[in-house]
Amino acid sequence: MKKIAFFLFAFCAVNFASFGENLPRGFGGVELGMSLDDAKSALKSNSDFGYAGDRDVSLLPGDARVLIETDSYNMQHHGFLTRCWFQFYEENLYSIIINFNPERIDHYSLYTTLVKKYGEPDDFSPERSVWKNGDVTMSLERPLSIKYIDNEISEKLVQQSLVQKNGFEITRERFLDSL
Repeated sequence: MKKIAFFLFAFCAVNFASFGENLPRGFGGVELGMSLDDAKSALKSNSDFGYAGDRDVSLLPGDARVLIETDSYNMQHHGFLTRCWFQFYEENLYSIIINFNPERIDHYSLYTTLVKKYGEPDDFSPERSVWKNGDVTMSLERPLSIKYIDNEISEKLVQQSLVQKNGFEITRERFLDSL
């Protein structure tokens, strides 16, 4: 009897632990890590996104940053998606934001589907539910969007954005500390 109980406990622990490891890297054929050209091709092949070609592509301030913004709500009122954003850094897709049409789908349906597929979220608040693994962060956010973030590139961008203090600021800080 103890062996059966141990086996069931081990089986459940392995299955629940593996939920977060299998997080998706994107949606609708568009995945984190894709090159800009591959993402454009994937967007063209999936009409749900409403991708209109290069006119949806813009450069963001900073080095090697590109944004694709699509709007399928105006093209197909019967669709489940509205606006979507795809952010690139150094030609690699690192952030996907999918907005859903609240007239066609609701937050509860998305949440329960994600819990069934990926287990309970790692972080939960009234504003968002977050699932993480080593590579990807996926969040369901209110009012009705899912975000996919490449953890490695995101962390790299955060580190780059940390501005180091200049000489005057360091000297001023030391002076104030001496008081």
